[in-house]
Amino acid sequence: MTQPWATLVAIGANLIETRDWPTKYRGSFAIHAAKGLPPEARALCRRQPFREALAAGGYASADELPRGAVVAMVNLQSLLVCGPATLKEIRSRSKRGELPAHEADFGDFSDGRYGFVLDRVCRVEPSVPARGMLGFWELPRDVEAVVRQRCVGR
Repeated sequence: MTQPWATLVAIGANLIETRDWPTKYRGSFAIHAAKGLPPEARALCRRQPFREALAAGGYASADELPRGAVVAMVNLQSLLVCGPATLKEIRSRSKRGELPAHEADFGDFSDGRYGFVLDRVCRVEPSVPARGMLGFWELPRDVEAVVRQRCVGR
């Protein structure tokens, strides 16, 4: 995942990761922060609500975000089909305190997209350097062992 979204998941501020593709996978997987940080993503880190959420997680600037590393372990609980009704429900659930306050602001819930509903977030502290790939992929066993040792908050 590109930052700041990887860290937003790791700190529990983003529990529905939106994608333009569905998956049948359910279960545990690692959140890997990409090495790159595009200018538009860097700029988001300076804007609300991104700045506020990242600061609450201990990050004062985009330069402090871990990159090229595993930052969390999560469980993919279910899949949402996105659209206007889904976005309305996300906002309502956030207001009731059932989801993080800015959940709707951190994803693209437009028609044709999917929400990966995450739970059992376990932040990896410190993050574990690793080479990433697109989509779901297997962590090397040695990296996975270190990730599990550094998992906090589960």
